[in-house]
Amino acid sequence: MAIIKCPECGHQISDKAPTCPSCGVEIAGKVTRCPKCGEVYLTNEDWCPHCHYHTASPQPAAPIAPVANIPAQETPTKQEKTNTTTDKVPVSTKKSTPPPPPPKKKASKVGIIVSFVIALIICGVCFYMYKNAQDKKELDEWNYAMQSNDPLVLQGYLDTFKDAPVAHRDSIQAHLLAIKQVDEDWTNARVSNSKAVLEEYLRKYPDSNHKQEAKLLIDSIDWAFCQATNTIEGYQEYMDHHNDGEHYDEAEDAMKKLKAQEITAEEKNLLSSIFHNFFVSINARDEGTLLSTVAEGMTLLDKTNVSKGDIQEFMNRWYKDDVTTVTFRLPGGYDIKKREVADSQYEYNVTFPANVDIQHNDAAKNVTNKYRVSATVNPEGKISLLKMTKLVE
Repeated sequence: MAIIKCPECGHQISDKAPTCPSCGVEIAGKVTRCPKCGEVYLTNEDWCPHCHYHTASPQPAAPIAPVANIPAQETPTKQEKTNTTTDKVPVSTKKSTPPPPPPKKKASKVGIIVSFVIALIICGVCFYMYKNAQDKKELDEWNYAMQSNDPLVLQGYLDTFKDAPVAHRDSIQAHLLAIKQVDEDWTNARVSNSKAVLEEYLRKYPDSNHKQEAKLLIDSIDWAFCQATNTIEGYQEYMDHHNDGEHYDEAEDAMKKLKAQEITAEEKNLLSSIFHNFFVSINARDEGTLLSTVAEGMTLLDKTNVSKGDIQEFMNRWYKDDVTTVTFRLPGGYDIKKREVADSQYEYNVTFPANVDIQHNDAAKNVTNKYRVSATVNPEGKISLLKMTKLVE
């Protein structure tokens, strides 16, 4: 038993081992030693892989010994010389040696190198495709973030794509700072509760996410001002500037009520004419005209539901004793309040001053008295209530 190198992997083993424990090649009875260089190789190979000695080549012939019975002085014949020379030449020198096949170990190394190169190419292609996919994903996310006004979306891009192009990250950061500035300006505008500040915010950021909220705050501020002033002009202005405002219907109703309470010049003239006729008829002791100015069942002084006789007594009361004339004078200054009692039907409460000159037969008794008159005129234009309070100077 001898220790040899495995002809396949070079591992040291016994030449009696059935197989190489390292590479598994068969050893016992399957290997031979090159007679020329001593290299161990497999018996199924025709050539020594080390010196390329041909396994089938015969060993060189041993030197031929001289013939014993030939005299020393005898010279061999020409034919004998030829035969002898021929016999001494090894057979192997008469055959042409074919080119050795490429060593198997070198072929194995080339295969490994080729496989490695192919693996590198595959890895390179895969990496290229992966890189392209990542670049496309980053570009899509960048475009989406740039169109968004949500700080969470922008910050999410920065956290996810930390190796993105510098230009992309810078643009996202600038966009994020701009949104934060918008939010800060919005907070300041909201807490200011100022219409001017809110309008300035909308001019500066016309597409802000807080646009609708800012408009609602302005609407609320204008409505509060309308309620405080409570004028027809104020409500009309609110409706002109807030045709879709939260309080548009309320403003319209309030304006109608104010218009219903508004006293037109025509109404003032009508009321003045009614009271003029009432007091002039007393001056003239014109019972018919007096009755035509009052409503049936009116309240006169402190008496309710008075009759025609009560009204006549009221007129005659001014002419007692030696009174010759009674003259009522209405200096104006009507304080009129209008109230809607039915659809387009109005009642008027009027307060005004009245002076009355009373003349007697004895001029020394002549007197002028001043009164505060409170009256109500119904929708038919008749006096339904009349009270007089004497003013003491």
